[in-house]
Amino acid sequence: MKIFKKTIVYFILVLIFSTSLPIVVVAASPNTTLTFSFNRRGWNVRTQDAFLPDRNVTTLGMDAPQSMVFGNNDLLYIADTGNHRILVFDTRINELANEIIFDEFVSPRGVFVTRDDWLYVADAGAGAVFILDALTGEHIRTHGAPTAMAFADTPFAPNRIAVDIRGNMFIIGEGVFDGIIQLSNGGEFLGFFASNRATRTFVQMLQDFFFTDRQREGLADRLPSTFSNLTIDGRGVVYTASIQTAGHFTGESLQRHDMAGRNTFESIPFSNHIDVAVDSNGFIYTATVDGWITVFSNAGEIIFYFGAGHLTNTDIAGWFRNITSIAVSSDGHLWVLDNESNFLQSFTPMSYAQSVFEAITLFNAGRYQESEEVWGDVLQRNQMSVLSHVGLGRAHLYQQDFEQAMESFYLGGNRFYYSAAFWEVRNQWLMNNLTSILLGIAALFFGLFILKLVDRRRVVKTAASSVIYKIMTAPVLQPALFAFTVARHPIDSYYYMKRKEKGSLGGAVFHFLLFFTSYMVFQTSRGFLVQHVDVIDMDFAIIIGGFIGSFVLFIISNYLVTSINDGEGGIVDIFKLVSYGLFPLTITLFGVTLISHVITLNEVFLYSFMLYAGGAYSLIVIWLGLQETHDYEFGQNFKSLLITVGFMLIAIIVLFNLMIMFNEIVEFIESIGREAYINVTGMY
Repeated sequence: MKIFKKTIVYFILVLIFSTSLPIVVVAASPNTTLTFSFNRRGWNVRTQDAFLPDRNVTTLGMDAPQSMVFGNNDLLYIADTGNHRILVFDTRINELANEIIFDEFVSPRGVFVTRDDWLYVADAGAGAVFILDALTGEHIRTHGAPTAMAFADTPFAPNRIAVDIRGNMFIIGEGVFDGIIQLSNGGEFLGFFASNRATRTFVQMLQDFFFTDRQREGLADRLPSTFSNLTIDGRGVVYTASIQTAGHFTGESLQRHDMAGRNTFESIPFSNHIDVAVDSNGFIYTATVDGWITVFSNAGEIIFYFGAGHLTNTDIAGWFRNITSIAVSSDGHLWVLDNESNFLQSFTPMSYAQSVFEAITLFNAGRYQESEEVWGDVLQRNQMSVLSHVGLGRAHLYQQDFEQAMESFYLGGNRFYYSAAFWEVRNQWLMNNLTSILLGIAALFFGLFILKLVDRRRVVKTAASSVIYKIMTAPVLQPALFAFTVARHPIDSYYYMKRKEKGSLGGAVFHFLLFFTSYMVFQTSRGFLVQHVDVIDMDFAIIIGGFIGSFVLFIISNYLVTSINDGEGGIVDIFKLVSYGLFPLTITLFGVTLISHVITLNEVFLYSFMLYAGGAYSLIVIWLGLQETHDYEFGQNFKSLLITVGFMLIAIIVLFNLMIMFNEIVEFIESIGREAYINVTGMY
């Protein structure tokens, strides 16, 4: 009985002591979030944990906090909007360091702290920016709406704020679509800095096309989406985050702006960023409205992203109801603010993330050998890490080990840097072999010149021409070699083919098979720079079935259409003319496949030009063949081809529906069979 009473007393004392603490820090479960990256195919893949939930601060008494930022000494300044105050939380000792209350606060939403400990507070309700001492909370000055004529009709409701090293203020204002409001350190209006680009939705395109001017005047204004948050790094570079809406340019949810406000990032694959933070090494951290936290390099490349992947009302560490802000401390810990649950959640970097950050930082500092060693350690943990292969390739590239760099970039699937390394390898090969190449060319021309002097009676030339002529006119080879004549003189060739004087069904079959071979070689054997799908990922049933199906469907459709429109060609004639007409494209496919192995991204235009030119040449030859075979004029030929394409589309739709119906019937029969089996045997 005494032991029981002591236990009760001890429990009450512990309860009283714990509830009297100003801050509660809860240890988090380490497996509540998942970390993802991208593989060389661009697919999302699970990777080692980069950050794990650490501390969960729940008893600051916040009410709908909106944003936060780190100041000096890892003091976290939180805009506690609902309580009209700014909280200063010391993340080193997990205690509330200060509570800044100012009588003129109405709805403080944005905070920023400068290096000299000036606290800037954006208050939309008060329509002002308050500047206070970040350590004491003493009021320094207030900036209201600018009085410049250029700003006269613009509402001034500061929502978020950031300040550069010169004291210029960058303010996101409610209802301001012209861009970020930029004020000088004295409060003068400097202009609008950057803005999101707006584009038309499909519905808006239809409205512009069909509506009259009067109807368009009644439509709502098409305005770009406003920025959701912004920050400025130690170099004075401005970063913005946006929630992507209809009419917003895809890939611009996260932007880094130059001095003119232009976005210097390429397209970012994630959207709906609610906040952005940048650490001292240039790593960028963002939070999205759906609960993901993404880490970018200083070049805007995704390193990894982590989170639960959804919002929830469940109180689990690392999960959120509504993220509103993110901040990063000097030791690399992330802090995330939830304004519905009114708590702070910290995430601590794991050894995997620390190694990645170290390797990137060493590389940026020009210490390529050390960076290579760290990337090697990362690869030992994850041999499939694209990030590590690309990082290792960059280290090799800057150490001029270009062949090793190519191998790493190939494994990492990075074509841009692979092209740069390959250019160096190709250039070195040309420099080493240029003399031999030039001597070989000179020897060839010299030999031809000597042959011309010796063979004055053209005995050798006549003999060579005779051999070539015999090969070209050989009965076995002539039907196949006739394709060269078709490519050079299509109208005459198709005329003789129509009269059965030249060409043959066997030759047409040969060229169909040759084109199929070139098509498969093109699909599977191009150089890495233009081969965007690995062979292992190809569905050969679809590739081969689609090729043969399209070829057969075109021939049958054209025959059916032309047979009722006075066309003279039969189905065999159409097959022959198409097979022979594809010969230029056949040669082109073989050629571009070979060229793709020796070009860089700078010469891809040559690859594309050859491919399009070969395809256009074959289409022209086939067009002339159809016109000659069916004895059509230009208009008749165009009409028949248009109907042929329409017929093919209808046939594809019908076949697709039949496949769906067949699958439904098969599933229905299988379900009946399973039901019968269960009823008879009583087994599931």
